[in-house]
Amino acid sequence: MFLGAFSAGARDFDRGYETIPSSPFVVKGTWMVGGTVNYSQHINDGHSILLVKDVNSTGYNISVNPKLLYMVRDNMGVGVKFSYDRGMLDLANASLSVAGIEMGASDCYQINHKFSLYGLCRAYVPFTSIKRFSIFADVILGGSFKQGKAFNAGGTYVLGTYEQATTLELAVNPGIMVFLTNNLSVECNVGLFGVSYGWRNQITNQVASGASDFTSAGFMVNLLSIGVGLSYYFL
Repeated sequence: MFLGAFSAGARDFDRGYETIPSSPFVVKGTWMVGGTVNYSQHINDGHSILLVKDVNSTGYNISVNPKLLYMVRDNMGVGVKFSYDRGMLDLANASLSVAGIEMGASDCYQINHKFSLYGLCRAYVPFTSIKRFSIFADVILGGSFKQGKAFNAGGTYVLGTYEQATTLELAVNPGIMVFLTNNLSVECNVGLFGVSYGWRNQITNQVASGASDFTSAGFMVNLLSIGVGLSYYFL
C-alpha cells in the first residue's frame, strides 16, 4: 500500500524522449562494415627517459580491428568483431641509476601477437531531429588468445620464456557517431564496464613451467580504451 501511494504521488519527469524522431536512425536490414587500423614504430639511439639512460632499442605495434553488423530491427543490430594485435621490442641496452645504484639491461627481445573474436550487439539512440548524430552502446562478449616469447642474452646464460594466455571478456562500450555522408560515418567509443577472466601458461628454457589465472571487473570510464574508427552503412 505504501509503495502504491508513493508511486501514485510521484512526479512524472520529462526525459525528452518525445523529441526523438519517429522515423528510425538506422533502418532494419542495413549492413555496417567498419573498423580501425593502428601502427606505431620507435627507434631509440642513446635516448634518455627520466632515470633511464642510454636506451638503444627498436620496436613496433600493429592492431587491426574489423567488424560487421546487421540491423535485425530499427536502431538495433548484431554482428561480430575481430582483432589482431602484434608487438615487438628489441632492447640492445639501457641503464638505470637510482640513489647511486646502477642497474642495466642488454640483449633483450620480446614479441607477441593476439587474436580476439567477439559477438557484438549495438543499440542506437538518436538525440536530435537531424539524422547525422547519434549515441550508441555496444555490448561485446567473446575472448582472445595470445602467444608470446621473450629472451635475455645479456647474462652468462640465455634465458627464454614462451607464454600462452586466454581471456574471456564481457564489456559495455558507449560512444557517439556522426555521418559524414549518407553512408560513411566516424565514431568514437570508450570502455565503461568490463568483466574478464583469463589464464596463462609459461615455460622457461623448455624446462621450468608455471601457470596463473586472473579476474578483473570495473565500472568506470577507461580513457586508455578510447577508440575512433570509420564505418560504412549499406542496404
